[in-house]
Order: sequence, then C-alpha cells, then structure tokens
Amino acid sequence: MERNNQLDQSLSPYLLQHAANPVHWQEWNRASLQTARRLQRPILLSIGYSACHWCHVMAHESFESEVIAGLMNDHFINIKVDREERPDLDRIYQLAHQLLTGRGGGWPLTVFLDPETQAPFFAGTYFPPERRHGLISFPELLERIHEIWTTRREELRAQHLQVQEALQAIAQPRAGGGRPGEYAEALLGQLAASFDNEHGGFGTAPKFPQAPLLMALEDLLERDEQAERMLADTLDAMARFGLFDHLGGGFFRYATDTAWEIPHFEKMLSDNALLLGLFARAAQRWQQPRFHAVVERTVAWLMDAMRLENGAFAASLDADNEDGEGAFYVWTPGQIDETLPAAQAQVFCARHGLDGPPNFENRSWHLVTAKGLDELTGNGRNRAAVSYLLEQARLGLLQARGRRQAPALDDKLIAGWNGLAIASLGEAGRLFGRSDWQQQAGAALDAVAVNLFGHEPPRSVWRAGRSAQTANLEDHATVLLACLELLQWRFELRWLNLARRIARRISRQFADPVSGALYFTSTDHETLLTRPLAFSDDAVPSAAGMAILGLLQLGHLCADTDLLQLAELALATASGDIERAPAAHATLIRAALEAERPGWQLLLGGPAEALDSLATVSMPPEVSVYRVPALDAIDELPTHLAKIASASKATAVLCAGTRCLGPWHEVQELTTALRQHLPS
Repeated sequence: MERNNQLDQSLSPYLLQHAANPVHWQEWNRASLQTARRLQRPILLSIGYSACHWCHVMAHESFESEVIAGLMNDHFINIKVDREERPDLDRIYQLAHQLLTGRGGGWPLTVFLDPETQAPFFAGTYFPPERRHGLISFPELLERIHEIWTTRREELRAQHLQVQEALQAIAQPRAGGGRPGEYAEALLGQLAASFDNEHGGFGTAPKFPQAPLLMALEDLLERDEQAERMLADTLDAMARFGLFDHLGGGFFRYATDTAWEIPHFEKMLSDNALLLGLFARAAQRWQQPRFHAVVERTVAWLMDAMRLENGAFAASLDADNEDGEGAFYVWTPGQIDETLPAAQAQVFCARHGLDGPPNFENRSWHLVTAKGLDELTGNGRNRAAVSYLLEQARLGLLQARGRRQAPALDDKLIAGWNGLAIASLGEAGRLFGRSDWQQQAGAALDAVAVNLFGHEPPRSVWRAGRSAQTANLEDHATVLLACLELLQWRFELRWLNLARRIARRISRQFADPVSGALYFTSTDHETLLTRPLAFSDDAVPSAAGMAILGLLQLGHLCADTDLLQLAELALATASGDIERAPAAHATLIRAALEAERPGWQLLLGGPAEALDSLATVSMPPEVSVYRVPALDAIDELPTHLAKIASASKATAVLCAGTRCLGPWHEVQELTTALRQHLPS
C-alpha cells in the first residue's frame, strides 16, 4: 500500500492544513484501521481543530519536521482527526485520556492505540520537539512508545483492556431516586462554592464562559437570590472585559486569567451561539444597555464574518494570523492616534485602557472597558457627545482593522452548532423585534435542512458541496430546538415536519429501547471502542439534555404522549448520574425542572384577518406562542393543531403541559385570561 499523506481530499479545513506535512497522515476510516491491523503497528491518533492555537504550534514544531515525521512514519499508522467533524471520537478519547492520566485533556490530543481494538494505552496533549517545562520531547516519546510496543505488547494489552472495561462501565446509565428540586439545590450549592465573587465566573484561570451553568442559573433565578447575582455578575464581566471583542462583536474562546482580561483569541460558533441567547434574554430581563450592545454587535459579527453563501454559519475563526496569536485584535496608542482624530482617540484610549500599561505581552493593548461613561463625563462633558465619539472611534478602528490580515475561517457547516446559532438568533430577533434576524435564522435552518438533514441518515458536517459523517444526537437536538424557536416566528409546515422527523429519529436511533438512555451516536453509526452516553455538559449543553427539552416542547405542542414518555424515561435513567455530579449535568437538571413544571404555550388559530387582532396581545417572553395558519395540507397537522388551525373564528388556547385552557376568541377575554393564569 502507498502510505503517503492522504489528507489532500479531506472535507475538513483542519485536515487540509496538514496535507503538506511529511507525516503520512491518514483519515479515520476503514482503510486506515485495516492497515494498522495488517501491519500490527500502533495508531498514533492526533485530534485537534482549525482554530486551536496549540494545535498549530505542535504542527509547526513537530509535524512539519522531516526528522520527527520519519519517526512517526517508521513506527506508527498516523491518523489525524478534526474534533469538530468527529466529536464522537474526541469524546471517547478525551475520556480515555482522563482515565489514563488522572487529569483533564484538551487539544491537541495525542493518543496511542492498539491496532486490533483501537483501545488506548498512552495519552497526552501537546508535546514539544525537545524537553521543555518538564515535558518529555515528542521524539523521545515516539521512541519510547515504539520500544514498549515492541518489547511489552502483552502487558500493554492487559492495561488497555482495563481502560476499555472502564469506558464500557462509564457508558452504562445509573438510575437514582432524587427529585428535580433536590438536583437544583445541589447544583446551586456547587456553583456558589466555586463562584468567583471578585471577578465573576466559576473557578480560577483559565476562565471559560461555561454557558450550560449560566443557562441553569437563568432557570433558577426565582428559587435563589444568589443565582441572579452569579448570573448577572458573570455576564457583566464577560461583556466588560477581554472575552468580548469590543470592536467587531463576538466572544473569544476563554480567558487566560481570572479577571477575564486576556483571552485565547479563537472565536467558536458554538460559544457565540450560546452567549448570544444568554445576553439577549438578560438584556430583556434587566434592560441593561451594555447587554443590548453585546447582542447587536454579536449578531453583526455573525452576519459579517461567519455567514456562508447558503445562509448557514461557519465553524470558527482562528486565533492567529501571520503576525501571531491575537495580532489581528490588539492595538498600541500610537496606532490609535494614527487612525483616529484626536478627540476620538483620547476618549477611546481612556475608555478601553490604553492610557495605562500594556496588558498583552508587555507591548500591546487588548481592549477592555476600563472606565464607565460616568467616569468619562465627570468633567462636564455631555454624555451623548461622548457616546457619539466612542461609536465613531469604534467604527473607524473596525474599518482599519479590516485592512489587517484576518484570521483563517473554518468554513465547515456543523449541524449541531448551526442549530444553536439558529435558535439563539431567532430568539434574539423575537425579543428585540428584529424580523430581519429571524429571516436570517430561517435561511440558515433551510440550509441545514437541505444540505444535512436532506440525507438519510442525516449528516453532521457540510463544506463546499460535500456532506460527511452521520449526524449525532447533538446535531439532532439543536436542530429540533431551532425548529421550535422559528415555528414561533412563522409556522412553516416544513419546519414542523422536520422537527417531528428528528424526534422520531431520536426515539428510534439514539434511545435505548428498554432503559431510555440517550447515546451520543446512533444505532446506524460505525462501531467504535464504546458508545458514549450523552448526559454530561461540556462547552455546550449535553445532547441528552437538549434532546429532552426539545422532546418535551414538541410533545406538548403536538400532544404526542410517546415523546413525553420518552423524555420522562430518559430523565429517570440519567438520575443517578445527575445525583453524583449536579454541576456536570446542569442541562439535564433544567430538563427535569421543565418536565416537572412545563412552560406555557399559547396556540393561535383561525382566519388570518381575524387572528391578527389576537396576535397583538402583549405576551411574557417565557410563553411560547405558535400562530397556526389554516394550511392547505392541514391533514398533515397533529389533530389538536388541525382543530385550532381550522377554527371558523380567531381562537386562542393556553396550555401548560397536557393541561389546556380556553378557547378564547376576543382580545379582551384573552388579555384577562393571561392576567389570571400567568405568573406576574
């Protein structure tokens, strides 16, 4: 067999970045695994992603080296994986890394596998080309692994059998007996214990947004006063300091320090999708102008930097350009002075900290909000005039920054991340009264539906006319939630049918028929070392938690008791895992609370001209409102939706779970009913 680098035809931009390496990289597929078995060479599995800074560092230091590549090619079958394209493999081998090393993993992930079983026997992350900071050099590691494989193979196989058994055990659900309220109290206790009272967020550096925990705090605001403070303080810190791009909008991946000042500069669609929804809801809840600005600028960034030609959104922006990490984003006072008029430069530098010492590598300034407007107007300046100067300065610097070399864009369309973005963009449009945002969300959903869910089985990623990988539970769950959000804007039958088809696939392909446990991969997915459960949160909410939230909402909308029973069974099966680690299962706790006390849904139907008046009634944002039109294909609707849609006069029905109230036909009686039944 010809064993040269095989990545030149890859779909993934990350794999294409390695196509010119002297390493004989292969993709993870049947042919590369068979080659490893035939040659009895261990697999060197390297997992990373396009925007990962340390992935680029290791690639430059080691994978571009002829000497190191020679060692890799002589002793191993080298397989490169994009973790965004194959989150199933990343999930399995990150957990294996934790079992083998006793600590969390990261990227690049470096794992050595037995060619017969793909079981891991050694794992690490970044390795330097020579000994450094207590780390073994990568060439030394390669030689040592080769020697151990050659001389102690059976011993290694006994070890990795134990790892394999541990992975299999972890993939078994553990039932418990707690109640949702008990889970919520335990979660609040864990969050309070790890909350950074000085800077916001949880734990110490590095500081991640941890959106699933913040979304859980949203749902617990009425239960605990401290929940509101933790949520508000964290959102405020992320908006004020260096995690947010104050010129162009959007959030960076994480902060390297406890005060949220200096980030790693990659921007991920997944993070920004979740934070967009959080800030849109927070802006509506607290009427905070800073949060409104964050939403407006993040949407603008999505539209300008991340939108693909088909209307969907790209995966990520790199941290680096040719001048290094963060070079696209940082400034000096001299650059500000050269770009802006003096009055704008002065107030902008004071606002964003450039009148103090540099905060980035002792020579540049990464923008933070160093002074509030009150501080800038304390000398009698007009507040409106200062705000105008700051906005003109921002626009001028944004235009100047556009002339720099932009970080590379990973233009993969990922179903799961687009589902998150579509749902949040649609919700932001609904809360802000921006139908243009909802229109863009609808276009993105149609792109996902055609390019990925138009296949059977559905696909997970698309790029340049090609789709790949069987869609996982995260893909299904987030697109389901996106459909449900956009149905509140416009009740399109194609979106309802897509939601119902996704729910059927979740039931048939991802749920254990006996226990109801929800797995990350489908039954028609390729067989891997283990089939991982989808219970725990990571950077995004757990796929199982999102799926259950979607099943509950769709089940109540369509009066489908099968979906409701599946959601209840899945929650019961996950209860043991929730009890053991509440903070790792915040989304499942949210789903359990929703199952116990379902949210309100308002269904509106009848002739369009009569329905317009009912649709003008002011509605709390937590109520899901579906305006069901009298469709030509009304027989395709579930029975109770068809009944409402075909009503002879304007009709409103208010439902919480399986309990429905009404119908009401006049504006005044609907307004009175809402005042009576909804919490104030």
